[in-house]
Amino acid sequence: MIQIKDNLIPKDILKACSIFLNKSAFTYGWQSNIHIDYGHWNFDITNTTKSNPTDVSSKLTKETKLIWSTLNKEFFKGQGKLTRCYANRHTFGTEGYIHTDTEREQDHTVVIYLDEDWNPNYGGETVFYSKDYTSIIQSVIPTFGRVVVFPGNIPHKASALTRICNKVRTTLMFKVTIDPKAMYTSETLLTSFLSDIGADKKPHEHGSLRDHLLRVYHILKSFGANDILALAGGLHSVYSTSTYKLACLPITSEKVEETFGPEVDRLVKLFCTIDRPQKLETPDGTLSEIDLFLLRCIECANLYDQNELTPEKYPNLFEFSKGIRQN
Repeated sequence: MIQIKDNLIPKDILKACSIFLNKSAFTYGWQSNIHIDYGHWNFDITNTTKSNPTDVSSKLTKETKLIWSTLNKEFFKGQGKLTRCYANRHTFGTEGYIHTDTEREQDHTVVIYLDEDWNPNYGGETVFYSKDYTSIIQSVIPTFGRVVVFPGNIPHKASALTRICNKVRTTLMFKVTIDPKAMYTSETLLTSFLSDIGADKKPHEHGSLRDHLLRVYHILKSFGANDILALAGGLHSVYSTSTYKLACLPITSEKVEETFGPEVDRLVKLFCTIDRPQKLETPDGTLSEIDLFLLRCIECANLYDQNELTPEKYPNLFEFSKGIRQN
């Protein structure tokens, strides 16, 4: 069911959000359809992946928190779990392509248009397709403040802007889920294990330690990591690390090895004992080439979730992450 609502968000809040986004660092190349090598402009507010199952509303900015509060109350009766938030921008020549946002039935997408005085001749409609891609079921014209809510598994795209459009088309996206189901068998095992050892009771910057570890797991999965690497990332600080010393969980190496295998346990112990991120940012030759690669993958996912993977702070890891995302 596609819902459209105008005049829901007060204009002063919309304008404050537009000002915030105008000052933000959009990057070019975000692909609406990963199988088509053409992208558009994007600013990722929460740094989460499409399969993230945890609530990240604490990552929102002041402007976007006000909008999310209204959306959650209006469309999800306050029960929505925010899994992702970002903004897209299109200019003439940077159209979107047909895609779905999720494979989970429990996921919804909310789109808010942020361009004042939009002329329908500019194009840029959000077009929705039937599940078999054989017909258009609805098309929505961008109108300032218009809110569109739809199941994330409906095929859709942002239509191309016309040549007379001298504006940038800006949309703000909120990805929402209610009681999300696991997407991978190893995810089910990891989630259960983290709850059993009390990681859901340990604090982290955004939610619990379990939330952070699950997000790292999903980031690695989005990079194409196998279960061993993704699970090692999803357990990377259960023994406490040089930078996170609050774990103190009732856990043994034998238990991790019994549940996930010896290689997962070896990588977790190695990650927890090295002087990181320094030795991963500037390697000193003590790690083998393969271990350096694997631990760097985990560190990049860990830093990305915490909004710390920047070229200013970790230039070498940032460049490394660009390489693994492209492969």
